[in-house]
Amino acid sequence: MRIHLLGDTARECYLAEMLRERGHMTVDLGPFDLVILPLPRGEIAKEHAEKFPAKQKIICGLVSEEFKALAKARQWALYPILQDEAFTQENALLSAEGAVYAAMRQADFSLHGASCAVIGYGRIGKALTKMLRGLGACVTVAARREESRKEAGSNSVSTDELHLLLPQIQILFNTVPAPLIDQALLSAAKPNALFIELASPPYGIDLSAAQQMGLRAWLESGIPGRYCPQSAAKAILGYIERSIGHG
Repeated sequence: MRIHLLGDTARECYLAEMLRERGHMTVDLGPFDLVILPLPRGEIAKEHAEKFPAKQKIICGLVSEEFKALAKARQWALYPILQDEAFTQENALLSAEGAVYAAMRQADFSLHGASCAVIGYGRIGKALTKMLRGLGACVTVAARREESRKEAGSNSVSTDELHLLLPQIQILFNTVPAPLIDQALLSAAKPNALFIELASPPYGIDLSAAQQMGLRAWLESGIPGRYCPQSAAKAILGYIERSIGHG
């Protein structure tokens, strides 16, 4: 295939190398058999739309409604990689590993025995909880759904109980893309606690308020491509070969 790969991060460099090893061509001039947009967010600007003909195959991550409308009008064939179960499971593992690494870099204490909270028990939340517990951390899962709390085990609480949880926590990882942890909740936190935002917009932690309060709080976005780009590229390659073929 003639593949147009947008983006110039380490992940794209690894992916280009892997594609060429499979016999594909990575090209900048059309026609293209496949276009791969940057992850997790990347779009084709409207003014460049004419470069891509009708029925153009495009792998994309999170895209705006405006881009979806443009793709429909141009009759592009979108492949939303973040809706692929195998890819999202693998991506969750990479994201969880990167989140643990990010916490280790910033913490001035060991994760073994540390009091950690994981907000949300989706794919990333599950993988992260398992990794943290494997390191010996004391992990409390906060989830809205009762089924999720049962799956997470006895040491789990409702998100309605965050006001009781925060005063005990040394590291909090949020995976829920909805405002949950506001200034009032943050005011109950330990002064040396870490707050790591892993969700997509609108996010779950009021990072601005946390930083104004002197708390160590930050956003960790696009973890796979930043911390383990070779593995992230391999995951994309697997999706291409499953969904589009080797052709």
